[in-house]
Order: sequence, then structure tokens, then C-alpha cells
Amino acid sequence: MAAKRILYNLQWEPQVTDAEIEMWMIRHPENKGFVSPTHHYGRMRKAIWPELDDESNGQRWHKLCRDEIRRKNAKITVLLGAGSSGKTHEAAWNYLCEYYVFPEETCVLVSSTDLRGLELRVWGEIKSLHDRAVSRFNFIPGILIDSKHCISTDDVEDGDVRDIRKGIVAVPTIQGGKMIGLGKWVGIKQKRMRLVADEAQFMSASFLSAFSNLDKNVDFQAIVLGNPVDVLDPLGRAAEPKDGWTSHLEPTKTETWDTKFMNGRCVNLIGTDSPNFDFDPDKPAKFPYLISRQKIANTLSFFTKDSIEYFSQCVGSMKIGMLNRRVITRDMCEKFGAMETPIWHGDSHTTRIASLDSAYGGDRCPLTDIEFGKAVDGKIIINIIRQVIVPISVRSELIPEDQISEFCKSYCEAQGIPPENFFHDSTGRGSLGTSLARMWSPKCNPVEFGGSPTARPVSLDLSIKDDKTGQMRLKRCDEHYSKWVTEAWWAVRLAIESQQFKGMTEEIMEEGCMREWKMVKGFRIEIESKLDMKERVGRSPDLFDSLVIAVEGARRLGFHISKAGKEATHQVSSHNNWIHRSAAAVAKLNRSRMLQSV
Repeated sequence: MAAKRILYNLQWEPQVTDAEIEMWMIRHPENKGFVSPTHHYGRMRKAIWPELDDESNGQRWHKLCRDEIRRKNAKITVLLGAGSSGKTHEAAWNYLCEYYVFPEETCVLVSSTDLRGLELRVWGEIKSLHDRAVSRFNFIPGILIDSKHCISTDDVEDGDVRDIRKGIVAVPTIQGGKMIGLGKWVGIKQKRMRLVADEAQFMSASFLSAFSNLDKNVDFQAIVLGNPVDVLDPLGRAAEPKDGWTSHLEPTKTETWDTKFMNGRCVNLIGTDSPNFDFDPDKPAKFPYLISRQKIANTLSFFTKDSIEYFSQCVGSMKIGMLNRRVITRDMCEKFGAMETPIWHGDSHTTRIASLDSAYGGDRCPLTDIEFGKAVDGKIIINIIRQVIVPISVRSELIPEDQISEFCKSYCEAQGIPPENFFHDSTGRGSLGTSLARMWSPKCNPVEFGGSPTARPVSLDLSIKDDKTGQMRLKRCDEHYSKWVTEAWWAVRLAIESQQFKGMTEEIMEEGCMREWKMVKGFRIEIESKLDMKERVGRSPDLFDSLVIAVEGARRLGFHISKAGKEATHQVSSHNNWIHRSAAAVAKLNRSRMLQSV
């Protein structure tokens, strides 16, 4: 008769396998022989799948990912890195093992863009590992139901009830070409709720909002996976360092950091620091499934080292330099207090303005309500009160233009905003102006996004030397920007940098952060076209456009941008001269765009 084994200060019957021992130890952390979850899950993996690489043969990325996922009080772990860096495998085996240990109280949601993506990546890896596990050990729980894309704890006959909350479920977030996210799963309840969010860089902007609902479970943890593309996509937001992307240099070595999102941790697996680089370059790659010198060389045969493709697939770090070409950034908004609530001066009277980015037939039609006035520190600031989407119904007897006009009129009258303080996009929407004049007032102000920049000063503290007079004067917008739309968008940025902006919301900020800019002929700033932005990010910046119109309205009604927070004598004089010279022209322009009542 075989002798009993002694392990972890306990006696084990000889027929008990190493996998069963490790599973028992994980279930009983109170035992004196318990080492750590990292230790026991690592040995459990080795016992079930002995053919897998680990730190014993030089696969250091495996150890790093395992230790971070299994760290004490882990909530969110982001595995950000190059292609072929083992991210999918690390997520798959970790939560699969946890399910094996606690099959009656664990629900693992495995999400990716679509079913094909799931089969090729994390769900396919889970199925492969599970198939090997159940073929080797008869105590491994979980029945694979491929038609339902799940592994279920309950082994029942057809017609009986199977509790899908006990098991692993593959969840495509795109169905029928439409992004549906995790909507139908956010209310699910289970003691141990786990989520693998694969290809997070391709998820919708609202994808991360589901995490807060899932976190209402007793024990929620998630692993977010992806190749870096943009700091503003869900992967970039989940991986954002606590001190911001701009203060985080593009690493050349694999590293980890604390994240802003739910106090998580990010593991950045840098492709050029692959474990394959630890071995003889003249021999075949030690780990064929990991990125190697040859795979990087193949990518460089198509793309340059400055390309997004190279950074995303070969390096695996976020290309922070791309932030320098965004109209605004999150760091900028946080640094200058744009998301804070204003504190008004005691005797301040604010001016209310409403604006509309008119759209229907696909894009949203947002109305923005702002105010500007004197803050407690003496600055004249803008504050966003709210933003609402104008409802347009195909069942209404009114045409869309009249529905929009009726809503705007009702809203503004309820808020005490006169029609002369209402500004709307008139680009290609002449019929809306007619409707507003007929249903409300001809005093509503059209704003045309096309055309050249104005001769207004850029701000009250940007001066240049006049070529003709040799005197210092304020730089004009037509000398600083290439187009009027750039002037209008950049005015929001300058107001933020001048600490003259409050009340910025996450949604509006996100759209502003998405639009890129460049320098063109004459060292003028030019933002990308709306068409180019829609092709690049998949949607139109309707919310930010509406804000831009509101800020333009505030400028027409007396709001001035001044980074210094004060107006030097010669600047005030110069600016007031411009106002006096242009007053008649501006009034004439506004009158020409107003529809006169009969």
C-alpha cells in the first residue's frame, strides 16, 4: 500500500492528484500550509497542463501576468501589449482555473467583438484548455455546450433547468452589425463574477460603463485585453496611468503601473522586450507563439517604425506623441479645472446661451445650455449647464425642422433664454433657419461652419509684431488658423487653457479629444475634416460641435479669452479698437443672416 504524501504540512492519500491538492488549498486559505493564490494557481496550472511554458523555462511574461492577476485585492487588470504576447492565454487559464475551483459560485463572461473573434481568440483558447483538462481528469467540472457558446456547471437532461450563471459564457458585443455591449448581462448576479474583455480597443465608448454595474456583485474582477491604438478608446481609458498618459513616456521595456480606472493595474507587454529576445538570435524563437525578431521584421516590411501599426502590433506601447495632435486632452481638462463646478462672484450676473448642432437622419441633434459670467477669482468663465438630445419622431405630423424648432423654443422659454441668445448650425440647413424664424423668432442666430477665420484676436494675450508698423499687436484668427471651423474649435481649447471653462462632461470631452489637428502652409493650425474624423473613429463629433457653437455665441455676446486672466492696457486698447471697428460689420452680418418676419 502506497504511503501517504506530505505536502503543505498535510497528509494526502496517494491517489489524490497534484491538481486536486492545489484546488483544495485555494478553497481553504485559512490552512496554515497555504502559501498564496499566486503560488497555488500556478501549481494548479502546471498540474493540469504540464506542457505549458512558465518561468521555469524562461517565459517571464507568464509569471508577470499571473502575479498581477492574482495580486491581493485585484479588481481590474489590463493586459496591454503587442500582438502575440500571450495576453489571451493568460486571461483564459486564470479564470478557467478559478471556475474549476468554485464551479457553483463562479460566472465568467468572455467578451469580444463578434463570435468569430471569440472563436479565434479567448473563447477558442478556453475551449482548447478545457478539452485537454477534462480528457485528463474526471473531477474537472463544466459541460461544453458549443451551440450556446458556454461551459455550464449543471449537467442536466433536455427540458430541465440549467443555471447559466454557473459557468463560462461567450458574449459577442456586436450582433447584426450593431454594437450592443454587455447590456443584457449587467444585471446578472453571482458570488464570483469575472469578465474577460478581449479586443477592448474595438469596443464602443460606453463599454466600460458596464463594469460599475457588474461590480455590485460580492466579488467582481475583470481582465481587459488589447493592442494599444488610441488613449481614448475603452482599452486606452482602462489602461490610463494614474498620473495621465502625457506624463508616462512610451516604455521600451515591459512594465506595470496603477491605473485611474477602478484603481486597477496595467501590465504593458513590450514586443521588443519579448522573452524570445532573451535567447540566441541565431536560433529559432524559443516561444513560437510569442512575438519574435522575425515577426517584427515581417511587420516592418510593410509599415514604418513611426506607424500606428508598428506601435500597436510590434511595440505594444501607447504612442503618446499622438496626444500632441488632439484639439483637447483629458489631462488638459483636469489640469485647468474644466470639469469642476464654477464658484460665481457674489454680484455676478451670468448670461445664458443655448446652441444647437442641427442634425437628423442618423447623427444626434444636441442642444447645449451654457452660461458665462464673473467667477469668484475675477475671471470671466463659461460653464456648461446641461446638454440634451432633441427628440425627432418619424410618427410626428411635423417635419423634422419644425420638431427641432418647437423643442428649442419650448426649452429656451422655460429656461429664460431669449431667441437672440440662441445659436444654431446653419451649414447646409437653411430650412431650419426658416422654421425657427416662423415658429419662434427671426432673432435666432445662424452659425456657418464653413469659410475663412475671422479677424478677431486669437486671445487677449497672444501678441505679434506688425510687419507694417513694427508695433506689437494682438494676433488675429485669420493669421493663426486656416479655416473658421478650426478657429471655433480652438476657442474651446484656449478657454480651457485659460482656466475660463467649467462643467465639462465626460461625453463632450471625449469627442473633443478625438479630433486631430496639424500645421499647414503659413504655420496655421487646421483641424481634420469631419469626414476624415468620422472615417477614423466611426462617428461624428455632434456633442462637441454643439458646444463649439455655444462658445461662439458667447464670444459674439462679449466673452473674451485671456490666458493671463487679466487684460494689459495695450491689449485692452487694441481689442476694444477691433471691437469698435468691427461692430457695424458684425451687426450687418447678423442682420443679413436673420430671416425677417412679414
